[in-house]
Amino acid sequence: MMTAAGSGYSRWGHLAVTRWHEDATCDGWGSYIFLRDADSGAVWSAGYQPSGVEPDSYEATFLEDRVEIVRRDGTITTRLDVTVSSEDDAEARRVTISNVGRRTREIDVTSYAEIVLASDAADTAHPAFSNLFVQTEFVADIGAVLATRRRRSPDEPPVWAAHLAVVEGEVVGSPQFETDRARFLGRGRSIRAPISVVDGRPLSNTSGAVLDPIFSLRRRVRLAPGATAHVTFWTLVAASRSDVLGLADKHHDSAAFERASILAWTQAQIQLFHLGIGSDEASLFQRLASHVLYVNPALRPASDVLTRSEGEPPVLWAHGISGDVPIVVCRIDEIEDLQIVRQLLQAHEYWCMKQLPVDLVILNEHAASYAQDLQTALEAMVRTTQTRRPPGAVTHGAVFVLRADLVSIEVRNLLQSVARAVIFSRRGSLFEQVTRLEESEPSGSRSIHRAAANDVPPPVLARPELEFFNGLGGFATDGREYVTVLGEGQWTPAPWINVIANPLFGFQTSVEGGGYTWGINSQQHQLTPWSNDPVADPNTEAFY
Repeated sequence: MMTAAGSGYSRWGHLAVTRWHEDATCDGWGSYIFLRDADSGAVWSAGYQPSGVEPDSYEATFLEDRVEIVRRDGTITTRLDVTVSSEDDAEARRVTISNVGRRTREIDVTSYAEIVLASDAADTAHPAFSNLFVQTEFVADIGAVLATRRRRSPDEPPVWAAHLAVVEGEVVGSPQFETDRARFLGRGRSIRAPISVVDGRPLSNTSGAVLDPIFSLRRRVRLAPGATAHVTFWTLVAASRSDVLGLADKHHDSAAFERASILAWTQAQIQLFHLGIGSDEASLFQRLASHVLYVNPALRPASDVLTRSEGEPPVLWAHGISGDVPIVVCRIDEIEDLQIVRQLLQAHEYWCMKQLPVDLVILNEHAASYAQDLQTALEAMVRTTQTRRPPGAVTHGAVFVLRADLVSIEVRNLLQSVARAVIFSRRGSLFEQVTRLEESEPSGSRSIHRAAANDVPPPVLARPELEFFNGLGGFATDGREYVTVLGEGQWTPAPWINVIANPLFGFQTSVEGGGYTWGINSQQHQLTPWSNDPVADPNTEAFY
């Protein structure tokens, strides 16, 4: 979901500070917070991800100025507040931990974020290569981890990032840090169960030119019965080392989070006032945006409409629609239904403010007539919306008003087939349509799937007869093959892959079973995703 982004944060809009995950809780910066009971060894995360541990209770609220996640695990209640500073290039994640039990508890609080400090495109194209240029260091005076990207040319602007933790409560032990992802996760493991957290191992306190850089800080807090502690993790960005140290020193105070929260709330209210919408409408627009980003079949046309679509995206170019960004289509045929168009125009303005590019296409399906009152009203509404934008403002997406009687059936079918969402004015207000959609979504599918998977025992494969078997592998077929056999919790000491290809087609497979397939060009024509992750090596292909 989209949270408030401060004016300072927008100066680095081209930059991915840390690697974003689809299950992260805040737009732009992706980081996690783990908690571990020092006595029992129980591990969970401040949000449902990435540990996936089922809490006793859980509630997530996305507000204009912050994200708020509250969960209860036994006698420990945690509250995660995520906010973006409106005056500095800074993001804060504050964990409030309360002990409602009758005995004293010690909790390890550990942060984790994968450092990028480059554009999303550069990181996506080759993350392993991009990681080689990041260097880290630890500044003990303020307890902050710094990272910078070594410049590949004099024209490349410098960028520095800092990560620090501010604790309010009784602290046990000294701060720990980690900047090496392989050490933190462990060979063959993923962020779901990192070895540094699950096993309770101390962080290695290493820094420098690591192959796969991360930000990770750990503090242990002691909670007496009824006590509460706060741990705030800040992520900061600046153009020089001195500037980022200045930001770290400024935010190394318990009052810094309160100040950032008040300013973020104030800015959010000003933005909503400028758009002329309330918090309820903003929440509605966010709910609709989630279905634009993650397509819901209920908002798309019937299968017979999709099968009738035979056009290609260039067909839309004649109407100025590029097809490069998500498309939302509104079909309207009566002037009495203009309210839903007005709401969608406000939603489009709201999405533009949040830097979510969307093309809104309003398809006027009113019968052809001389007056064309509906067309005139629609065009006037669009002009009014555009005049409210400040001069020189960067727009994300556009609004198009098309008359159905002046476009071909091919264009109409193609528009509906490529649209992320199709809204019908006759089906009620925007609120009613989104609410009806969410109420119809199946519930409990996750637990049903998990129960079904647990009912099937994993297959047990007999180990083949191998020569010179060393516990991981050995020779077979008279030495012409080498077979690797990995049991539960076993991995090779280093990554290993095999590439099989001809000039037109190829695939890659790893010892853990990961890999991907491509045609002609392994980077530009991937048929299945490639993670290029030497530590976790997640699978992207499967045979059923």
